[in-house]
Amino acid sequence: MKLGEIRRYIKQRGETKPTEVATHFDISKEAAIFALDFWVKKGKIIIKGASCGSSCNGCGTSDETYQWVKKEQRIHWL
Repeated sequence: MKLGEIRRYIKQRGETKPTEVATHFDISKEAAIFALDFWVKKGKIIIKGASCGSSCNGCGTSDETYQWVKKEQRIHWL
């Protein structure tokens, strides 16, 4: 698994969860979270939050959604 491959994967999908990344790349969930957090720190993706809803009771089963950051395109006038 390379970090660039994970970046391309999430960019193509728009958003994903660590378990989906782990399954796709056949890696542990912890390794997927490590790679996703790398791209969060670089500003390429954001964490949307847990999928279990707004009131999490800390069950440990929630899986945060990571979303590709769409940058605005600058318009260059000629």
